[in-house]
Amino acid sequence: MKAVLVALNASYSHSSLALRYLLQYCKKQFPGLRGLEFNINQDPGLVLAELVQGRPDLVGFSCYIWNIELVLLLVSNLKKVLPQTTVVLGGPEVSFDTNYWLETYPEIDYIIAGEGEESFRLFLGAEQKAKGRIPQKTCKEIPGLVYRRDGRIFENPIQPLDLEQIPPIYAGDLSALKNKIVYYETTRGCPFRCAYCLSSVLGGVRKFPEERCLEELRRLAGLGLEQIRFVDRTFNYDPLRAYDLLQFMISLETETRFQLEVSGDILTDRVLGLLTQAPENRFQFEIGVQSTNEATLEAVSRRCDLKRLQEVVRFLKTQTKVRVLLDLIAGLPYEGFWRFGESFDYVYNLKPDRIHLGFLKLLRGSRLRQEAESFGCIYAKQAPYEVLSTADLSFAEIRRLKIIEDLTSKYANRRFARSLEYLLRGGQSPFHFFNLFGEKWEAAGYHWYNHSLNRLYEILADFFSEENPDLQSWLKFDYRANEPRRGLPQWMGPASHRRAENDLIRSGQVFRFVPELESLGPREIGRRIFVEEFSWRKGKETILFYFPPGRKTALTFPLP
Repeated sequence: MKAVLVALNASYSHSSLALRYLLQYCKKQFPGLRGLEFNINQDPGLVLAELVQGRPDLVGFSCYIWNIELVLLLVSNLKKVLPQTTVVLGGPEVSFDTNYWLETYPEIDYIIAGEGEESFRLFLGAEQKAKGRIPQKTCKEIPGLVYRRDGRIFENPIQPLDLEQIPPIYAGDLSALKNKIVYYETTRGCPFRCAYCLSSVLGGVRKFPEERCLEELRRLAGLGLEQIRFVDRTFNYDPLRAYDLLQFMISLETETRFQLEVSGDILTDRVLGLLTQAPENRFQFEIGVQSTNEATLEAVSRRCDLKRLQEVVRFLKTQTKVRVLLDLIAGLPYEGFWRFGESFDYVYNLKPDRIHLGFLKLLRGSRLRQEAESFGCIYAKQAPYEVLSTADLSFAEIRRLKIIEDLTSKYANRRFARSLEYLLRGGQSPFHFFNLFGEKWEAAGYHWYNHSLNRLYEILADFFSEENPDLQSWLKFDYRANEPRRGLPQWMGPASHRRAENDLIRSGQVFRFVPELESLGPREIGRRIFVEEFSWRKGKETILFYFPPGRKTALTFPLP
């Protein structure tokens, strides 16, 4: 039997965790099982041609909200070309509303709901033995299997796996992963029951054996990967286990960054103390704030000690080198436009490395989808089922929030840090500023186009310089501090003082400010420093900018 598993990743740089689990779990019994990875940006016709070429007897697709539309297109066309090929779907997008999928799409032969490793192995065995239609008696023995018989749809109960039965998936030759973002998990399930998340319906937390995790992480870190993303829903739910794993990752000799989803308010002081030892770029923490509105948090069954979260984030930002990403969700129950602005201000004022402003997605199987009518939620019919309006948030307001989200992504980062700090001086609300920015941006029609980095600096100056006389100088400061390989745009004023830089190097005065440059030659030093003159309302100032190796933002030193 020729069987193929297909993953359609969100982009070229991503890799499929599900595919590796299924292949590793089933390959001993079915050594001919193949896995193919594509991405949703590739030509569907070429993907179909690749699938048809081997004339498989069975094709399985891993389904998520970001790829389901493409999966359905491929399944439809695959069945037209190879009508005898069995098509089986699995993954979170098809594990709920299973009747809908089989009733609406006759090209789908089977669905495996829930965890697929053992179910898919049993299914392959049944398909191989039957050499055609699997007897209903056999179908009943496969956990999570959804199938048609005699015009009816049957769905078997899901049975959670003992995770110790799953073999390590990152073994053998891993060279194909070197240019990929690799996904990893040490647990399945979540201790919390947030109403918008599918993890809330999958039961409690189950752990993979810790020794197995350490060995796989050691192997992956040894590849020199840029990033390993953990998919554990709450990495630090068990503070002792989290401490041990973090300590191990700190000890590794690697340049790999580990991204973890953590619950910020339950990070213990012991774990925080450990994180002060972590080298730069070792950890990136994604912390879901989602909302600061008590009524909203109660409606979605999310508990959070906001005061403790504030303390933790400030500690991470001032006492550690951990990168911090904070998440918000627009469109949750009982949070209107301006109340969402309060949540935005709370997150912005914590000064994370990045703010991710997301929009509520009414996922199949989530409690909030079932309760959508209760808070007046209207959402898109197609995946990813994003909110269109609620009783508290109009479609027009969501449209404005989309523009604010885009501007936050473009500007609320290290590149514009000092300029935005200047614009928000005096305690102005960040949300009010970005709303005004969004109004100007939309009125100018800029939301229709892509903009170069230089143009982003210029637009900020165009919109806000008139009432902020030092803004152009702060934009010049930010530009020079973050763009070492770019010449200053003409509108920012004169270019860097190469003569002043050369004088600093020849006289040795530069070593007063940056002693570590003494071992380098003049040319190499010149590549790492800039001298710029700034005109402020208070007068002129000359600043030395130094870019240490591996650092994205310059160190600055005022010159006499």
